[in-house]
Amino acid sequence: MAKTAGTTLLMIILGGILGGYLGELMGLLIPNGFLHDVFVKGFPLGFDSPIVLNLKVIILTFGFKIMINLFGIVGMIAGLYYSK
Repeated sequence: MAKTAGTTLLMIILGGILGGYLGELMGLLIPNGFLHDVFVKGFPLGFDSPIVLNLKVIILTFGFKIMINLFGIVGMIAGLYYSK
């Protein structure tokens, strides 16, 4: 079965989502401290404010922001590995 770019991208996104949820779950199980911060804290990736395109007839607003943590990155790598 041939793997397309869309399938690979889908697996990376799904791996990131599942990894992010796993990281949040691990953060709930581990008491506050350094290890808790490693699992839960991440960095935002995207636009701080939405982009507005005013065409006088219709106004389009675009926005995108994701929060990536350690397990999210691990999940993305696992999704890439699984798709290959």
